[in-house]
Amino acid sequence: MTGMQELGSRDRSATVYDVAELAGVSAQTVSRLIKGYQGIRPGTRERVEAAIAQLGYRPNLAARQLRTRKSTRIGAVVSGMFEYGPAVLLRGAAQAARDSGYSLNIVGVGGDDESAIRDAFEAFEDEKVAGILAITLTDGVRAVVEKRMPDVPILIDPADTHIDGPSMNETGAALVARHFVELGHRKVGMLMGAENWLPARQRRDGFLSELEGTGVECARIWTGDWTAAAGVRVAEEFDDADGITAIFAPNDLGAIGVMHGLQERGLSVPGDVSVAGFDATPQSAYIRPSLTTVEADYESRGRNAILGLLAQIDGTAEPTFEAATVSLLARQSTAVPGR
Repeated sequence: MTGMQELGSRDRSATVYDVAELAGVSAQTVSRLIKGYQGIRPGTRERVEAAIAQLGYRPNLAARQLRTRKSTRIGAVVSGMFEYGPAVLLRGAAQAARDSGYSLNIVGVGGDDESAIRDAFEAFEDEKVAGILAITLTDGVRAVVEKRMPDVPILIDPADTHIDGPSMNETGAALVARHFVELGHRKVGMLMGAENWLPARQRRDGFLSELEGTGVECARIWTGDWTAAAGVRVAEEFDDADGITAIFAPNDLGAIGVMHGLQERGLSVPGDVSVAGFDATPQSAYIRPSLTTVEADYESRGRNAILGLLAQIDGTAEPTFEAATVSLLARQSTAVPGR
């Protein structure tokens, strides 16, 4: 076929070969034009460009990268990617990347596995990514990342970047402490997430700082992790003689474990002990009693992280964002002390 004849209807996206057929040229000529080759006759160029417009052809990312000499990929190294906060943050980051014409290539790493982190960075270097987003969460992963800093722009732990003032972990935990104080609790306890996780320490510090000067005592801090099993262990070790009437867990899963364990012992939530969590996971509203929890806007932090990283990539001034929205959802699992 030669000339600008109509192609039949199709249910698929147009290809280089469709453009070539409609324009009456070779696929190689179309490819050379897409890649920016200048030595193409004006008439041929016009026919190819017209065919591209008529078919709505969109060059793939690889072709666009060759044409512009600019990578359209961003790498993401993520520790704890299946935990609720990082997962929602990644969702926001991926959407912002797409909106900006980039793809987000995600590599999950576990623990402090230096070799896995090294392999991820080497893979990103081979792919020639434009920048890297690193969600480290733990001290060990952050230390490895900082030791293996790449030659491309990198943004580490986006939940705490580009904001002034306390982190959303500290702010949210402070809201729980204030809620306990306002309800009239005089002795409280908390389950702490894994000590080597920065969010766990931030939530502990925010909770304890808010209690200072209120006359309310944090009578016990249990060490644990982010699992429901850790919450169950708290309930098993709970001693009524301590006088604790409210417990703050570092996440909703831990809080659900606390509630389950207390109820297994015949204790009422919130009649005997109030329980609060953190994250506002979807299921927290549907358990009984419904869980008092902190809602933090992780998704906006992910979007802002990409915008900040793109500013580094483009060499423009990095933006400053307002602190992420954090609010307390007071539900049935907390009440005035019943004893």
